[in-house]
Amino acid sequence: GYRHVVVSWGGAIESVKGTRVSDRPQQQGWLPRLLGALVRLPVVTVVAAAVVVRLLAGVAFTAADTDVYEFGWLAENIVDGHGYAYFTDTPHGRVEPTRPDSTDRLASAFMPPGYTYLTAAGAAVGGSHDGTVWAVRALNALLAAAGVVLIDSLARRLVGRPAARLAAVGFAFYPSLVYAATQVSAANLYLPLEMGLLLLLIRAGRVPSWRRWAEAGLLLGALCLVRAEAVAVVPLATAWLLWTASRAGVNRQVGLRLGAVFVAVAAALPGAWLVRNSLVLGEPVATITTTGGLNLWYGNHDGATGSQKDIAVPEGLRGEISRIDAGDAFELRRDEVFRREAFESMARDPIGTAWRDVKKAGLLLGADVNDRRNLNPFYLGSYAVLAALGVAGFVQWWRRRDPGDTVRWLVAGYLAFSVVVPVVFFALARYRLPIELLLLVFAGAWLSRRV
Repeated sequence: GYRHVVVSWGGAIESVKGTRVSDRPQQQGWLPRLLGALVRLPVVTVVAAAVVVRLLAGVAFTAADTDVYEFGWLAENIVDGHGYAYFTDTPHGRVEPTRPDSTDRLASAFMPPGYTYLTAAGAAVGGSHDGTVWAVRALNALLAAAGVVLIDSLARRLVGRPAARLAAVGFAFYPSLVYAATQVSAANLYLPLEMGLLLLLIRAGRVPSWRRWAEAGLLLGALCLVRAEAVAVVPLATAWLLWTASRAGVNRQVGLRLGAVFVAVAAALPGAWLVRNSLVLGEPVATITTTGGLNLWYGNHDGATGSQKDIAVPEGLRGEISRIDAGDAFELRRDEVFRREAFESMARDPIGTAWRDVKKAGLLLGADVNDRRNLNPFYLGSYAVLAALGVAGFVQWWRRRDPGDTVRWLVAGYLAFSVVVPVVFFALARYRLPIELLLLVFAGAWLSRRV
């Protein structure tokens, strides 16, 4: 590393020795210096920044103008002692909760219970609309803190420490995630759960043991109580774990026993909720929520845009629903009407259905033009940059991994599931957030390697 330089000028000879090239000051651009500083940040600093940024963002979006959606109505009934109830029964038919005190509340399984009860805790503390919103925002900020830690841990496993810290910083400041924390949205809870699940699945695949497989199963069961469609992940995750165990040389019978542990633990929490639903709705129920048919109809009917925004239920359909008898099974019958309409539309116009699915993929991976918030230049710009860097980083990561590495297919399967579910049902901007989480990881990998 030493260099000998002989300088000759006007007959004078000078020897310059002993200077290391690596010791000489090197000029760096502002971006490498910034990224270097971010990589060295302690994770606790990133956590604190994520919490502060989300609470400050709440000031920009007033609580009075923030909708509590179905979570708020269910939470208010829970806090008021009416139980888990959403619809009310009036002389004019079944209605979504305008909630006059004289009406009866109908038994409900309208939304997954996980975030609903979290909102109920916020309502109990807040005591008013604005108070509830701010209490939920505080809970969302705490969930974001957990999200920073989890994405840092997950990215360490996938792409290494420097990229992991950049991904954590991205999670702390990414506009879509900051905005989501100001809203009453289940995404604030299921995003950390999904990152934790990926992390636990990777751990369980590397060291097959009943305890690690049970831990992953328990977290997947909890996720099912926040995202009803996560029930479909149980067989997919089981198959991936068994495949990974077989490639690691685990005895087939041992692998099957571990798989049985995983499935049993994963089924415990959603199974208990299904029993509860069957009891309160008066008949066996095989779904976490009573909105599967409605959600299918949102994206699959004549005139559907593929988005949930600007949807109006036709008067004829409203009339049919209003004639459904009040009773414990009202929500089930209502959902059957929407499911029937959706399937009839899909069967009647398969080409139109396929075209709507293509549109839904575009709305999901591009921008939902039916939602004005999605057209904000700051929102679109940040997503465009993340998508470009994240896709480049993912391609590099995919090529570097061993073709037989099962973690590659776990990540690919997670991304595919995150796309397929909205395409089957309907597109919303928040449904892209799980994809954006992995884009943050791989964008961090690309930046740490290239810059």
